[in-house]
Amino acid sequence: MSSVEVPTRKRLPLTRAQVKLLVDGGLVTPGTSEFLNGELIEKMPQNQPHSAANDNGYDTLTGVFGRGFVQHSAPVFIDENNSPEPDLAVLRRHRREFAENPTAEDCALVVEVSDSTLLWDRTEKLKLYARAGIAEYWIVDVNNRRLIVHRRPLGDEYLDIHTFTDAESVAPLARPEETIAVSELLP
Repeated sequence: MSSVEVPTRKRLPLTRAQVKLLVDGGLVTPGTSEFLNGELIEKMPQNQPHSAANDNGYDTLTGVFGRGFVQHSAPVFIDENNSPEPDLAVLRRHRREFAENPTAEDCALVVEVSDSTLLWDRTEKLKLYARAGIAEYWIVDVNNRRLIVHRRPLGDEYLDIHTFTDAESVAPLARPEETIAVSELLP
């Protein structure tokens, strides 16, 4: 009996230019995946609680930061191998001023809404945003009705992590004079 050799599969990381070619060629539908660590990661479909929290967060943050300064489910360019699509990103400049996707430096705050992706958002996304130097990263934990606030990135972690219940409020670093009730972000 002879053994059968199986070819070794090598997954080479994609580049941002290659992903653009896939999207432009219609092979990848925008909004269905995120470009992380050189790979296209399929996004989870949004259920009603996730969608409601996304809409609530957009409305609340727009009220605090102004119309045109909050980006909803769109790419943020971090580097040639990473363009995540956070649920919400508060921009330092108006959206009209960007000919390309905003960069990590353009983001004052990034928000992920988590119902089925909490572990992913607390590990992989957290490391990515911390390494990119995003000053403030929020996770809206829908199932546990809380907000997890990460501040002071260092390496691939945040030094300050605070959890707020739906009965509490938080002031974003970029607008410390404004407070946001956590309950306003939740469905």
